[in-house]
Amino acid sequence: MIMPRQHRPGLPLLAMVGIALLSHTVSLHQDYGLYSLLNAIQVSDGKSHDNPQLSPAATVARLPDRRMLAVTPVENVWTRLRGGFALPAGRSGPVQVQLERFARDPGNVERIMQRGTPYLRHILNEIKQRGLPTELALLPAVESAFDPFARSAQGAAGLWQFMPRTASHLGLKQDAWYDGRQDVIAATAAALDYLTHLQQRFDGDWLLALAAYNAGPTRVQRAIRHNRNNGKPVDFWHLQLPKETRDYVPKLLALRAIIVTPDSYSLTLPLVPDTPYFSVVDSGGQLDLEVAARLVGISIDEIRRLNPAFIRQTVRRGGSHRLLIPTARVATFRTRLAGLTEQQRVQWVRHAIRAGDTLSAIAQRYRIKVARLRAFNQLPDSSIRAGDLLIVPVARG
Repeated sequence: MIMPRQHRPGLPLLAMVGIALLSHTVSLHQDYGLYSLLNAIQVSDGKSHDNPQLSPAATVARLPDRRMLAVTPVENVWTRLRGGFALPAGRSGPVQVQLERFARDPGNVERIMQRGTPYLRHILNEIKQRGLPTELALLPAVESAFDPFARSAQGAAGLWQFMPRTASHLGLKQDAWYDGRQDVIAATAAALDYLTHLQQRFDGDWLLALAAYNAGPTRVQRAIRHNRNNGKPVDFWHLQLPKETRDYVPKLLALRAIIVTPDSYSLTLPLVPDTPYFSVVDSGGQLDLEVAARLVGISIDEIRRLNPAFIRQTVRRGGSHRLLIPTARVATFRTRLAGLTEQQRVQWVRHAIRAGDTLSAIAQRYRIKVARLRAFNQLPDSSIRAGDLLIVPVARG
């Protein structure tokens, strides 16, 4: 139990630092660096270190001048995110309904935000560069729960859940090897460009732009026209839109409220340092993601989460060579990559399926996972037919 300040005049400085650390763990975790922690530490007579009336004679020990401390504040993405919130306030009723849903399972919200950790800083930087409301950085939480592999029943894919036709219109490439909708960098740029276009199309109204992103601009315009013809308000809250869209905007506004005061909803946000999580590296040619993972020293799952657009888990010779690599591992990756021969990057094997073959037996033969073999050949399940060909990547490290 921590004693009140007035009852601990004789505590040594080290003990007081320990008490302050315990007292300010949550604040430090959420928003503050060591600089803020030192501000909060009390000197031995119980007065604030920053009190201008405090004389040297009044204390037994003092903290060193903060300018002499080689301490860099721990910047947190959440702080910068909150500072750019600019969407208008929503109706309390619909937003409260979504808040209550989130509050019933705070662990789920925490897991969603944890999944977003690798991407959040990049998305926020792109938003800030465009001068957009930073709430948009939370939109992938609503769209895909920050799952870069998410696919809807209607065919939308990626963090931003683009439909194929919309993605093509926005310049995102899609073929049997690469799906730009799942490219973290390309899809983020396309989503923000599209949202900016929609906001301009709806005369600067961000809530209508968000509704149009979800339901399509034509449907929103039709709802506006209907209300206008019937003498009704034409703001988002009065439009007759699909239920999914009516919930969509309140969900985003509810997430904003949670990010502002997570403690109020029994939530602990993951620590997201305001430093680059990944860097862009040119693979210099074809490269199997399993080989890349070994070069970097991380799991295949982690390298895939950074590079989900390579749906066959391979950077091919004629396509995009842009790889996302954890920033701390870039130098190691480049050094090791330079030492590989072309054959070590990836080797292609064509396997003719014979009667009696199973996908699991073929995968075992080539020492790869069934899931990878399925993904590489875009098989919806493990069913195969005799006479067909499977392309099997056999990586060598």
